[in-house]
Amino acid sequence: MTVMQRPAAGLVAAREAVFPLLAGATIVASTDIRIPLGLPGHRGLVWLTLLVAVALVTARRETVLAVGAASSIAALPMHGWTDPLWSSRYVAAAALLYAAASLPVVRRRRWLLSVAAAPIHLVALATSVFGPHAGGHLSTWVSSGLLEKAGWHLVFGFAAGLLAWLVALCVGYLPPATGTLVGQN
Repeated sequence: MTVMQRPAAGLVAAREAVFPLLAGATIVASTDIRIPLGLPGHRGLVWLTLLVAVALVTARRETVLAVGAASSIAALPMHGWTDPLWSSRYVAAAALLYAAASLPVVRRRRWLLSVAAAPIHLVALATSVFGPHAGGHLSTWVSSGLLEKAGWHLVFGFAAGLLAWLVALCVGYLPPATGTLVGQN
């Protein structure tokens, strides 16, 4: 007699519901934490790692959009009333992750989401580029160090992608490329 093994319902529920809820709560909680690293983009190690991990771990691509939107809405009262672009970075990054995950090549090779985290992290510069104090000219960007900031955001974005891949491996399950849950047709 052949016995088909399926993951326990509790593990699936934890991966599909509890992990995204914890990720969203951690993203919001980390907005007030100041890490004394002093390099531009270092806080993306927390929020971008969690968003990419949600995109890698959950079977439904829409989950990352929900986590990004909920994080943006929850962070808005903390920091965003004077600059709403500040908290929109989470939903913008989630939308880009959702779009990247829908590409056929990324569906076959999920690890590409980790690499895509580097340019996706540039959404955190939206406040610097489009905010109330941005000059809008390339000379302003160079004089304010925006090009250097962009470089650091790429570095920390790539590191966040690698950390997210590690988190996904530690969770112990990467969903199949079809986006369906194991055991369902």
